[in-house]
Amino acid sequence: MGRRRAAGLLLAFAGLWGLSGCAPDDASTAATAGDDACARMFSTNDTHGRLLPAEQSWSDGRPVGGSAALAAYIARERAAEPECPLFVVSGGDFMQGTLISNLTDGRSTIEAMNGIGYDAVAIGNHEFDWGVDVLVDRVAEADFAMLGANIFLRGTDRHPDWVRPWTIVERDGVRIGFVGMITPSTPTITRAVNVVDFEFGSIAEALDRYIPVVREEGVDFVVAVMHEGAFCKDDDEGNDACEGRALEALAATTAGFDYAVTGHTHSRVETEVRGVPVIQSFSNTTAYGLGRIDRDAAGTVSARRLGIHRVWADEIAPDPGLEEIVASYSAELSDLMDRIVVTLPEELRAPRDGDFPLGRIVADAQRAASGADIALMNNGGIRRPLPAGPVTYSDLFELQPFGNMLIRHTMSGAQLLRTLEHSIRDGETDLHVSGITVRYDPAAAEGERILEVTLDDGSPVRSEGRYEVTVNDFLSTGGGGYATFPEAEATVAAGLADLEALVAHLEAQPQPFPVPRDPRWIESPAGR
Repeated sequence: MGRRRAAGLLLAFAGLWGLSGCAPDDASTAATAGDDACARMFSTNDTHGRLLPAEQSWSDGRPVGGSAALAAYIARERAAEPECPLFVVSGGDFMQGTLISNLTDGRSTIEAMNGIGYDAVAIGNHEFDWGVDVLVDRVAEADFAMLGANIFLRGTDRHPDWVRPWTIVERDGVRIGFVGMITPSTPTITRAVNVVDFEFGSIAEALDRYIPVVREEGVDFVVAVMHEGAFCKDDDEGNDACEGRALEALAATTAGFDYAVTGHTHSRVETEVRGVPVIQSFSNTTAYGLGRIDRDAAGTVSARRLGIHRVWADEIAPDPGLEEIVASYSAELSDLMDRIVVTLPEELRAPRDGDFPLGRIVADAQRAASGADIALMNNGGIRRPLPAGPVTYSDLFELQPFGNMLIRHTMSGAQLLRTLEHSIRDGETDLHVSGITVRYDPAAAEGERILEVTLDDGSPVRSEGRYEVTVNDFLSTGGGGYATFPEAEATVAAGLADLEALVAHLEAQPQPFPVPRDPRWIESPAGR
């Protein structure tokens, strides 16, 4: 164990007991009166095991991201202002999502992040995807702190012994205190069995609990790093309008912090909360955020964003050490990764909500594999678009990287209708369907939005009927708040993972590939 890491562990354990300190009224309390100081923040979020560069739908054929390019950009930023130390942090969800990461349960990603030189990261909900034992192993292998100040043992206010709520990193005489948090929604967006022993508390309360502890240890600045997100978009006057749970949590925090890095929503966030910069940099190593914090001789702290910058892999010489690390893992997988499974006539997008062809294809694959009457697929499990032309196994793995097993349920029609009703609880459809067509009114009262459900043979779904319904094991265990599946009778494993089902379905289709264009959710307001 390195000296810095050992010291951080001792400070973390000390912090668990030192809760009597008072939070400063603002973020300008300095570690040493009369001393000026500065720090630059290099941040990523939701990198999802993206160790290799890849073309994106918006990149005009140029490769974007990857660990070797990211490390090279960090070196460039360090050289740009050597007098102001650079700290590297992540807003979480850094391991899950690609073959090169998942087939090692994230070990390859941790090795790459160690080589890059991350200082602190927030634990994300997808860090739990392979179970707690695997996560504990990855925590032990990391040279950086994995933080979860709002992760508690169920029924207590104590953290698991492998969780650190905060850490202090010193570089060139500048001490930064990092407090890290995870989204409180983790129990509903993660396999229930993987988080059953934990509770995920308020981000604001965690910050208020630990910022005073970190301040008492003598730091120059405090940075909040969280796996909770927000969205920004231009309003009618061309100004950024930002909203989201991360911003709400920061606004509710009474203790002073100097800078904040968010994640989880895979979006661009550049805003402020009470004058403090907040930044989030898309996802998949396609961009990084940059910021700077200064303290003058009078002790006044100021911070500013320095923008979000694209990681163009063809613009910079890759870091050779990181190239070697990644190559050592990718060489073993190249034959599998590059195998062409299907050729598509057009790009298939993956919006966050709504009914779209790619989601219909995934649902069709699961129904075909399981022999069920109906299949339902949650939009959150569809992780990327597919390009026009040849589609590789690696592309499909990134589309469905979680290794979810397919589970078949015997459900009553009433349970199915309740499930579909829950899918449109926010006015947009959250499930893709196969085997049925749904007519609905999003403006109707809760419980009355589903107007009619018809099976593919034209017969209506009846409340008293019995139907075989296939879903993935995330939904089957109540993920996404779908309580009907744990209630359903005689669950039977279909015996296939979702990715296996998708590959088999795509390979069985005629060419040119038949894209399912007809909508299966039909908005039909009552009275029309």
